[in-house]
Parts: sequence; structure tokens; C-alpha cells
Amino acid sequence: MLIVLVGAEFEENLAVRYLRGALERAGHAVTQLVFNEAGDTERVARLVADSGAALVGLSIVFTSRARQFARLAERVRQLGYRGHIVAGGHFAAFHPAQLLTDVAAIDSVAIGEGEDLLTELAARLSDLASVRGLVFRDAGGLVRTNPPAQKPPELDRLAYPPRKQPLDTYLGLPITNLLSSRGCGYSCTFCSIVAWHRLCGGERVRMRGCASVAEEMADLYRSGARIFNFHDDNFFLPERDAMLERIDKLRRELAQRDVGRIAFAIKARPDAVDEDVFSALTELGLFRVFLGIEAGSPRALQQLGRQQTVEQNERALEIVNRLDVHTAFNLLLFNPDSTLDDVADNVRFLRKHPDNPMNFCRTEIYAGTPLEKKLRRENRLLGDYWGYDYRIADPLSETAFQIIYAAFRDRNYGEACLHHLTMQVDYEHQLLAQFFDTRADLRRRVKRFIVAVNRNTADHLEAALDAGARGFADAAAQQSFVRELTLGVAVDNRRLGAEATSLIDEIRARALRPEVPSQWGRAVRAMGIAASVTLAATGCKKSVGESHPSEMVAQPPTMPIDAASPYASPPPVDSGKSDVAPLDAAQPNQPAAPRPKRPVPIAPRPPHPSHYNEMVAEPPDKE
Repeated sequence: MLIVLVGAEFEENLAVRYLRGALERAGHAVTQLVFNEAGDTERVARLVADSGAALVGLSIVFTSRARQFARLAERVRQLGYRGHIVAGGHFAAFHPAQLLTDVAAIDSVAIGEGEDLLTELAARLSDLASVRGLVFRDAGGLVRTNPPAQKPPELDRLAYPPRKQPLDTYLGLPITNLLSSRGCGYSCTFCSIVAWHRLCGGERVRMRGCASVAEEMADLYRSGARIFNFHDDNFFLPERDAMLERIDKLRRELAQRDVGRIAFAIKARPDAVDEDVFSALTELGLFRVFLGIEAGSPRALQQLGRQQTVEQNERALEIVNRLDVHTAFNLLLFNPDSTLDDVADNVRFLRKHPDNPMNFCRTEIYAGTPLEKKLRRENRLLGDYWGYDYRIADPLSETAFQIIYAAFRDRNYGEACLHHLTMQVDYEHQLLAQFFDTRADLRRRVKRFIVAVNRNTADHLEAALDAGARGFADAAAQQSFVRELTLGVAVDNRRLGAEATSLIDEIRARALRPEVPSQWGRAVRAMGIAASVTLAATGCKKSVGESHPSEMVAQPPTMPIDAASPYASPPPVDSGKSDVAPLDAAQPNQPAAPRPKRPVPIAPRPPHPSHYNEMVAEPPDKE
């Protein structure tokens, strides 16, 4: 049958594409429609309604975009579509009964990794009660829940996801996304990975075989791919020696398939950073790691359930910087129980370690997480399932958050926010060094620029904390300070942003015409790949520049929802990105990152999703 899959695709969306591969292997014809923002609604709805498809899958991953998908489904019905609409992804999986009650246009919700589940649904549309993992509305309007679906026991048997044509590029080098594992064995209180696995059951971590990973990489390499972005939640095995053995086996498998010079990016916990392991990875082609620092405060790390120490954070940064790996990280500057001392510890950590691009935000609340359950028990959870919110328990910290959010909104959010540009400068410079040549003077200027941005951020944060600790005579005095601080940050944003743009332009020019080209650089240009850098020089492509360098770019807040109209009022921002694997009617970060489309007005309580709990790539999508 003809099946339509609808999801975001700011970059190559492995989540939807894994589903598409499974359905096409089963003999179905699949149309994939990109739905990146509210402005796409009418176009996508008409394409769905005119498609004649028997089945439509909606990838409802992120809370911030859930109402957009609800409106899309309603519009599809208004245009006369009478087929079956199934929703999947993190948001849908945690709220199936509410979604089916509130959104009549949606017929079912799929909970689980979607390759087998969606294929089974396509084969049994006339017998929904037999589809494991499906929650559906029966003929009488009652919501019924089937037994849970099973996860694919062996990832190697899954069909490869069909790829974008052509692939996205950086510096003229084609880039693609990849998975070597699914799941994570840790239990951070704010992260929806563990919540999702507990909901679905089964093993929490599964690894692909090295031969399977190498074969897929070799196929992509022969198609021109040179940069591989691993979307694994956690790329690493827990045992150091086992990880070294896995790296060596992958190296041998790639060599047997004649895979030449490549670059790849991963995500890692600081406690997984071992010098021997990372040295072996850099020899294989590692050029970039998104490091889960999350906090520079011992108390905050404990509250977040990170099972790591500040000393491990510092040791990890020391190793990756010594090995010259492009490294970016996020700080969850605030959480529901932060004190000013905790926040100050985080700022001190940034000032002590200014050498790597970073961003900061507030810890956000997602369904099923230990943090959501804690706030619910304590009667502190605000909003509803369309968007949870909270106030920080300590009034001084809540005030500091309000001040800092207002002042740093444009530095932390947006397509060209300063912190994102800083990550992009370092990312593209690292690729320049990996594939072409780079001069020492350029490297020094790039590294000095990163330090300057982070120290400037620390200066403004310290000013905000000092003022918050002293207190304000009245609301007018507080607003006056906020205006002054916001202006100061904005002035520095323009100055430092101009420097970032200049560095990016220089990096791209050197990739196109390096003065002393490396052997690889000559080969790339001979292949004709470098010519496409002229496209990048005119401006960052949304599908690429919005996720890889910054990976976990902070997302603007979602306003509290009107409980009387669960999806009628528009969210304050159009954003979102599918990341990685199944049921987007399965997913993938953004981000990296969902990428926000524009800044939003300051809200009374502006929640501000963390990079990890909003973006880390999870095969079964998560926020």
C-alpha cells in the first residue's frame, strides 16, 4: 500500500528513515513529507489529503511541536482524508490516551521502536486489536491498549535507512547520520531515555555488530560521505578494554572495505573519556564529541542523577583538549532545586574551563522522568501534558533565572545565536584541519575567540548573580537592571558575532583554496566535492548548520497551556527536529539540535529545555 510518513527533517532524520526502510523492505510505497514548522501545515495537509495513502504516520517527538501536529491532523481531516492516522514518537508514546481523547483526527498511537510495529500495523489495518504496541480508539470510541511491542532483538537485521539525495555538506564534504547502538544504561533524573525504555520494556542498550556498522559506512563512503555523525545516546561500552577491542575491530572492518579518510562525531559521558580509548578513536577519525558535562556543581550533578563528579568533568575536558578534539558541552545552569550557590558553582566551572564551545539552559520536565514524578509528588508541577513548567523552589534562584533568561535569550536561542556560532566556528575549523590544512595563526584565533565568548558569558552571569543576591528595592529596580544587562549582552553579541562570522568566512575560503593543500585536500577538489562549498559560503543550510555543530542547541520556552483548550492556542515558537530512529511514528536534537526558528517574548515562567533532555538522539524518539 501507499504510506505517508510526516516528520521534521532539518537534517537527515534517521527516525523516519528507519521506518521508511522497514516499510519499503516489506513492499510498501512510502512518501516522506517534511514538516518543520507551523507554516508548513497547509502544504503538508494538502499533500497528505491528495495522496490516497491508506496509512499516515506522524512523528510527534517534541512537546514544543505537539500542537502543530495536532492541528495538522485536524486540517488533513478537514480536507477529506479518510485513511488511518497513527502518531508515534516520545510525546505521543507518553500521552496516548490524552492524545486520542483530545485529538479526534488521530486514530491510534504506536508505543515502541517502530520498524516492526508500523509494518505490522500496515498489514493489519482491519484488525487493530492484534497489533502489539498500539493504543487505539475502537468503534465505540473507547481507548484500548494492546500488549506491548517487542524491540527488534538484533539491530543488524534492520533495513538501512534510505538517505537524503544529495547528502548535506560541510566545507564541501558530504555528511550523514548513523547509529551503532540504541539506548543508554544510565538513569539521569531529567532524561527521557530511561523513562522511554521503562515504558517499552526490553533491553535498555543494544549494540550493532562492527561488521554491520562498517558495511553501512562503506556503502555511504562509496556514495561520497566523508563525515559521519553518530547519533547513539551513548557511543561507549562500559568496560574500557571491551571498548578498545570494539574500536580495533571497527578499524579492521573499515580497512577491509577500503574506507579511506573520514571524520566522525559522537556523544559521550565524561566518565567514559579515557585517554587510550579516545586516542584510538582519533586515529580512526574522531574529530568531534558532544560531552555530557551538564553541571559544574557537585550538588547539581547529584540532583540530576548524573552519577559523575566535577573531577571527572574536568579530567574529560583535559583529555579531549590535549587530543585536540572539537568538544562542545551544555550546562544545566538551573534545576527545580537550585540555590544561588549551585548556580555560582556552574559559572565558576565555566570560567575555569573556557576553552570549549558551550551553551546553558534550565533543566526541563518531560513525562515519565523521575524529575517529573518528583515534582508531581511535591505538587510543584505546573501546566499540563502539552507543556510542563515549574518554579525554582528557592526564590532568589527563580529571580536569577528570570533575569538571566531575559538577558541571554538572543545569545542562547535562534538560528545565529552567539553560542551556536561559537560551536560552528570550532566545528568547521576542526574539519578544515581534518581534511585540508590549517595555519597555526588561524587555530590560535579560533581558540582565543572561544575563550573570549565564554569569559564574556561568565562576566554577565556573575553580574546577574551578584545583583540577584543583593536583591532589588522594587520591581521597577529589577526591570531597570534587566534592561541594562540585556543591552550589555546584546552589544557583546553583535561584536563577538561579527568576529564569529569573519572566522567562518575565512575557514570556508581556506577549504576552497587552501594555500598549502594536503594530499587529501587535492583529492577532494579533484572529486569535485569542494565546489559545493560555494553554497555553504552564502549561508548555513538549515538542514545542516542547525544541528551538527551545536547538536544540543537550547530551545526557547513553551508557554503554559490553556487547560480548557489543549491544542487550540499556538505555541510561542516554531521549532523541532527529528533525530534518530524508530517510531517517529517513532524517532532523534534537534538538535542538536531541534533548531528554534526565532526568539520568543519573555514569559512569566519561561521553561527552557536542556540539550540532553530535549535533543539527545534516541532511536525511539525522546525529548
